[in-house]
Amino acid sequence: MKTFHFSLQSLRVLREQKERLAQQRYADALRASETATVRLGAAGKERAAAWQALGAEVLAGVNGARLQQVRAWCRQWEQRCEQLGAALKAAEKVVGRTRQEVLLATRDRKALDNLHDQRRRAYDQAVRRGEQNHLDEMGLRASGSPAVGLELRGTPQERI
Repeated sequence: MKTFHFSLQSLRVLREQKERLAQQRYADALRASETATVRLGAAGKERAAAWQALGAEVLAGVNGARLQQVRAWCRQWEQRCEQLGAALKAAEKVVGRTRQEVLLATRDRKALDNLHDQRRRAYDQAVRRGEQNHLDEMGLRASGSPAVGLELRGTPQERI
């Protein structure tokens, strides 16, 4: 019997490549999201420090010009935190989208894997059946039975 050949093997390879690419994009998106989280955390600490500095300046009784300068510094950190928060939300959306791509690519690949496995089992079963028929025929020839040359069908129990 000829060797097993899966006619959709090239499509299977393409699906595996698509899945790996989706996984890579997902990993990149996770890294970007993590980076955005770290940056937002650092900016939040700086913002808190700026507000503490403003409070300390107020308690120290500084002049109006210095107070305006510290307040402007606090506003800059507020704006920076808002920008980084928006960047984090955008990164999280990308993570969600790429995660969905990975799930779809994995589903598509698994469908082809299941079809491959199903066809391989059918092929293996046909090979075993053919080998058993060949062995049965050889046994009949060796025993000198008059059924030599007849095609055997079904299981040995069904033939009795």
